[in-house]
Amino acid sequence: MSLEQALAELADAGLGLTGTLSIEEYDSLVPEPWRSSHLAPGARGALVVGNAGRKLWERFVASPEWLLENDPLDAYTRRVLARSAALCRPAASVGFYADRRDGVYLPLVALARRAGFGAPGRVGVLIHPVYGPWIGIRAVLLVAESFEPREPAAWSPCDGCEAPCVSACHGGLVGASGIDAHECYRVRLTLPECALACDARRACVVGREHAYSAEQIAHHSRIRRAAQS
Repeated sequence: MSLEQALAELADAGLGLTGTLSIEEYDSLVPEPWRSSHLAPGARGALVVGNAGRKLWERFVASPEWLLENDPLDAYTRRVLARSAALCRPAASVGFYADRRDGVYLPLVALARRAGFGAPGRVGVLIHPVYGPWIGIRAVLLVAESFEPREPAAWSPCDGCEAPCVSACHGGLVGASGIDAHECYRVRLTLPECALACDARRACVVGREHAYSAEQIAHHSRIRRAAQS
């Protein structure tokens, strides 16, 4: 069994967006409880795992977890990650996006940005050069393989853009410097137009052909509201 087989398993399940970090890069970005010395002593590299476009949702709705009442997508993702981690030799350690160690989460956005997933955009999420804002960051696998440090490609997704996201934001919160996440949450609770979708995100010109389905967008919106309430 090998990392290559694990990557193939992840891709087939809809978790084919991956990027690598040296273990030194990983440790420099995470809080102490998540350091490799605690999570996976002996690991030499980190694999950041995410989803892009619609494939994850398509695989999920065809899975047994689809019928679960509580956190079905997380249950599906955890199962896939555990199975993929077991394919590595030795087995990889998984840091899941929703898990906490000593009360703190993994800084997955920082890890994904360093691993080449994209750059911050006006709408408050990473923008991928191909998939635009239609990506998710799910986990990190700490593995035995080592990876060379590399600088992510320099890219500024919003430079030169006419910014349709600005006018599409019903709360008028998107600006040149980004978005106020706390105010955005307040607006989502009060404006029906923002309850199950973000029109500013849907207005992004990058990766429009990869946009999530309305059903998937509504699911993520409900989960986000529940987590922040």
